[in-house]
Amino acid sequence: MKGKLWVTAGIAAALAFLIAFGAVGCVISGFDLPLDNYAKVLLICAAASVFCAAAFSLKWGGAAVLCALALGAVYVWKRDEAAEQLFELLYRMTSVYGNAYGWDAVHPLGSVTAVDIPMAALGVLLSAAVTWSVCRKLGAVLPAAASLIPLSACMVVTDTVPDVRYLFCLLFGLILLILTGRVRRQSNSQGNRLTAMAAIPTALALAALFLAFPQESYVNRSEATRDAILSWFQSIPEKVAENVRQEVTVSLPAQEPDHVSLASLGRRIESPITVMEVTAEIGGTLYLRGQDYDGYDGMTWTTSRHRTEDFSLAGEDYGDVSIRTVGERALLYLPYYPARSMALIGGNMSNTWAYTEYVIPRAGLPDDWRTTAISGSAAAPDPNSPYLALPDATRARAEVLLTDILDGASSTVEKAEKIGDYVRASARYDLNPSRMGEGETDFALWFLESAEAGYCVHFATAATVLLRAAGIEARYVSGYLVKTTPGTPADVTEKNAHAWAEYYEPTLGVWLVLEATPSDMAAAQQPETAPGTTQEAARPTSPEPTTPPSATAPSHSETPTESTPPRQDTPKRHNVGKILAIPFALVLTVLAVTAQRSVRIHIRRRRQGSARPNARGLAMWQETELLSGLLRQPSPEALEALAQKAKFSQHTLTAEELTQFTAYLTDARHRLEQKPWYLRLI
Repeated sequence: MKGKLWVTAGIAAALAFLIAFGAVGCVISGFDLPLDNYAKVLLICAAASVFCAAAFSLKWGGAAVLCALALGAVYVWKRDEAAEQLFELLYRMTSVYGNAYGWDAVHPLGSVTAVDIPMAALGVLLSAAVTWSVCRKLGAVLPAAASLIPLSACMVVTDTVPDVRYLFCLLFGLILLILTGRVRRQSNSQGNRLTAMAAIPTALALAALFLAFPQESYVNRSEATRDAILSWFQSIPEKVAENVRQEVTVSLPAQEPDHVSLASLGRRIESPITVMEVTAEIGGTLYLRGQDYDGYDGMTWTTSRHRTEDFSLAGEDYGDVSIRTVGERALLYLPYYPARSMALIGGNMSNTWAYTEYVIPRAGLPDDWRTTAISGSAAAPDPNSPYLALPDATRARAEVLLTDILDGASSTVEKAEKIGDYVRASARYDLNPSRMGEGETDFALWFLESAEAGYCVHFATAATVLLRAAGIEARYVSGYLVKTTPGTPADVTEKNAHAWAEYYEPTLGVWLVLEATPSDMAAAQQPETAPGTTQEAARPTSPEPTTPPSATAPSHSETPTESTPPRQDTPKRHNVGKILAIPFALVLTVLAVTAQRSVRIHIRRRRQGSARPNARGLAMWQETELLSGLLRQPSPEALEALAQKAKFSQHTLTAEELTQFTAYLTDARHRLEQKPWYLRLI
């Protein structure tokens, strides 16, 4: 191999490793992905860069690379953990996206946690793309586009910012590749020289940019821009028709699902993405109710969409709760309890008005509510109530457990408290519990009898099932749980997502919260009532028991009032900012300009290749006028006459006449190459 080829291959390998290392590292650090052997992944990226650079420098090296990739694909395909790691990667990424936009997460196939194989495969493919482009003088569009895909994956949400070192390497390699792409297509030696000359200035400029805008100074100002854009779009109907208000149906970014699948429940990945901001006049632990589920078949919670009830309480004044969501949500999240009528349809309060800010006046139970509930008497519930429904086998096994659990309890509240104590003590709190084994038919009983750990979904499901088996109407509820300070806005993130049980207390005629999740869930950054205490203990600061009146008395809801909750003047800081915005915008601009030129040239060549001579002549005349204008010279009169003849007469241009166009265009294109570079982009 000649010396110049070795130099080109070396530069290709270096650029390939920089880009592969940076892209893989961006994904790993952005999504906090676990690896079994980080050094091995880097070694594979380096080896792939060197091998592909050497192979593409040879005449038949492309075939060797294809064979190597095929063999690698077969090897990976035969390894069982490859598919599991791929789905683990997709699960982690879609979980983060789902927390922000309400998308369903891809379910992992197994119990693996590392993603070494997908990351190594990504590095190999990027190495092949970059070395192929450099060694074969093919331009930078393909490798640049491929390299930006993993970086773009980190920009879907604002909390997946990659580590600075990986971002620096990726952008450094991309900038060098794009800067030298055009020169390299003409001469590899000139491209190598330009790469060497541009490397140090590019690195210094990029480092200066990173130092000027460190990650600690990032401020997310996108919310204000987004709100302004949404407000502008929402004002369009009023501008079009002043006296007619149009209800605009929007695609809401997040909502509670209409079912909860328990069979595949595994590790829970918590995202720090902020979903709303809550301000309460009276601080304390605040449950924000989203969706309740009344149907249970042992493996899934479902909701009956036609249920209607009024969710409100005429009780003690607990002040207002102001809620400001990040974007529109499908549901209104209601605190316990609204002091005004709220209509729950299908177990939730639909956000029909597309509110992003609303205020709910809150009421609470009297101090002696527990004494009243225990000492009172009420008729037994309807045995056909959907809130008592359980599979026959589930009920039979649950009743056996209840024999010891309910010893000495007579009232509904006492039974619920004993069930809560039992469920909290049945397992430890863990975000990565084992999955339900094959052959199991009921999730709640499997959890109570066999599982060693679980999180809120597990505990709430078990509590709801035991309540129903004890003859207490109950349902599973999902929403958010957050601690508030009086008058101070509190950020609610996906880490605050929570599930609990509600049970109906017939003496009071209300639904009460049963918190069955252990208090050590605080380790997962979720507030919790201490185990063994009743909801009454938390009442002085925030009323924990929930009390919508009976579901048998439906009523119409009252529209909540819009209000702007108190907000801090200091903007919220997130791990996203100018380091991503400025370089990424520059790269996209370069790619867009290059791409539009390539598209226009392709369209021209296609028209000039038309089967009809006159159409070909007119297409070439259009380019003749364009090039003449750029070269600041008049268009040849002979070619103009041929164009007029092709357009207005019955004459068919001959091959010799078309050759005149071709000769002029070839010469004009060559002379344009000597002009300033920006003229070639027009």
